[in-house]
Amino acid sequence: MNKEQLESVKAWEAFCDQLKVAGAVLARETTPADDLTQAEGLRKLVRMIRMGFEATLEYGNTDYPEVYQLVTPTTLGEGETSDSHYFQTMIDGSQSYRISGRRGGAPFIEFTVYAGKIGLDEHSAQVGAITEVDLEVDDDGNYELVLSPDKHAGNWIQTTADASVVFIRQYAHDWRETEDATFNIVRLGADGYRGPLTMGEVTAAMKRTTAYVTRSINTWAAIVDGARQAPVNQFITFPQDATDEAPEMPTGHRFSSGHFKLAADEALLVTFRPVDIPYWGIDINNYWFEPISYADHRSHYNNQTVQYEDDGSVRIVIANRNPGISNWIDTRGHLEGSCIMRWSRTNEPVPGIGTRVVSLADVK
Repeated sequence: MNKEQLESVKAWEAFCDQLKVAGAVLARETTPADDLTQAEGLRKLVRMIRMGFEATLEYGNTDYPEVYQLVTPTTLGEGETSDSHYFQTMIDGSQSYRISGRRGGAPFIEFTVYAGKIGLDEHSAQVGAITEVDLEVDDDGNYELVLSPDKHAGNWIQTTADASVVFIRQYAHDWRETEDATFNIVRLGADGYRGPLTMGEVTAAMKRTTAYVTRSINTWAAIVDGARQAPVNQFITFPQDATDEAPEMPTGHRFSSGHFKLAADEALLVTFRPVDIPYWGIDINNYWFEPISYADHRSHYNNQTVQYEDDGSVRIVIANRNPGISNWIDTRGHLEGSCIMRWSRTNEPVPGIGTRVVSLADVK
C-alpha cells in the first residue's frame, strides 16, 4: 500500500500542517522578539502538544476516566501559582461519576466542574464547585464526591449535559511539609476496561490537539498583550465584590495583577499592608503566562513565607539580581512579565499595592 492510501500518513501530515499555523504566534508584531521570549515561546508550543494530546486521548476517555496531574514544571502556562497542585479529569456531564481518595494535608482544596476548557474548547464556564469548607471527610481522612445530573446524598456537584472537565486545585503554603490528596474516579455503571485503541480515536485527538495549541497559545498571549497596554509597573485590582468572579475562574479567589518592565539595573519595589486572611500569594510569569519558578518557588511569596516589616506591612523586590535583602522575587533573566496576587478565602477587600521603580543599588 503506498503512503497516499494510508489514513495514518494523511493524519500525520495534516497534524504537522496545522501546527505550522500555531507557530505564527511567534512572529506577531506584539510578540517580543528577544531571544529569551522566543525560546520560551517555541518551548511552550512543543509542551502544548503534549498537554493537548493528554487531554484528548491519553486521559480523554470519559467512560474510563483518570485523574492526572495537569500542571508540572514542564506543563504549565495559564498563570498558575507555585502554591497550588493542579489535577484534571475529563467527564461526560450526562453521566454520573464518583471521585474518592485521601483528603491530604493541603489547607485549601477545590473541585470545580466546567463546561468546556479554555483553549481546548471555544468557551469555558463554571458549572459547580465544592471546596474544603463543605467537603465532608470521614474520621480516617477519606472522602467521596459524586458528580451527576441527579441529586445525591453527601458530597455532590450537579452536572449539566455540557459539563466536560473537572479541575482540582490544592493550595498549601509549603508543599515540603504537606501531603497531596489522592484521587480515584469511576463512571458509575461502567464495566470492564478501556478497549483497544482505534484510528478514529487518535485522529480525532490529533485534530483537537492542534486546535488546542493554536487557540490556547493565542488566547493567553492576547491576555498578556492586554495587560501590557495598562500602566506599566502597577497593580490593578479586579472588582472588589467577592461574588464578581469570571465564569472560568476558580472559587473563592480575587486577584490584583500588573505588568512589570525594568532595565537590567532596576528593581520594582512592591509594598502593601495585608490583613490576616487564610491565604494570599504573589507570583510572576513570563510573556507566555508561565510561572517563572513553579518548581522551586524562587519567584514567589505567600502570607506564610514572606518576611514582614515591623509594622506588619510587606515589602517585596522584583529584580533580575539579588539586592541582598529578604523577599526578593528573582525574574531569572526576564526584564518584563506579568505579576499576579491571589487574595483568597475571605471577604476582606484586596489591599492597595504600591509600586516604585528604583535602582538596584538603592534598594537597601
